[in-house]
Amino acid sequence: EALEAVKTTLTKMALGGIYDQLGGGFERYSTDDKWIVPHFEKMLYDNGQLVSLYSLAYKVTGNKLYRNVVYETLDFIERELTDNSGGFYSSLDADSEGEEGKFYTWDKDQIEKLLGEDSQIFCDYFTVKSEGNWDGRNILFITSAKDDLIKKYTLREKEFDDKITGMKNII
Repeated sequence: EALEAVKTTLTKMALGGIYDQLGGGFERYSTDDKWIVPHFEKMLYDNGQLVSLYSLAYKVTGNKLYRNVVYETLDFIERELTDNSGGFYSSLDADSEGEEGKFYTWDKDQIEKLLGEDSQIFCDYFTVKSEGNWDGRNILFITSAKDDLIKKYTLREKEFDDKITGMKNII
């Protein structure tokens, strides 16, 4: 029962808005009970502890989602929280351009301009809506079952994964 509770929590966190679906790493905490709306600040100590937890969970369960979270979070730490001299920054602020979360939220139009004809797959996968899913903008989180989208867009799993990865790199 304890393992099932941990797996549910880790999976909801990894699919939710508390996890940066594009850049990796976790925001400090969720402000809602569905793990969608984060407080957008990212802390080194939170991410370090979560890397340890997701690593252990991957070792115990073999769940590839947990493995991916580990690698993406380590990439985030190396890219955003590591100083050129070898030290670490303790956090990234929640505010950018005077707004909380602006760097981490999107308008559907922005995504469509960047991705063109493939944008609908991305929007379906990351729950992007024209009207936004939070304060008129979109926090990226996953609610659609990947298998359902693979069928909808008649893709094989590897094609779908490659397509999403490619689009994430563009955005």
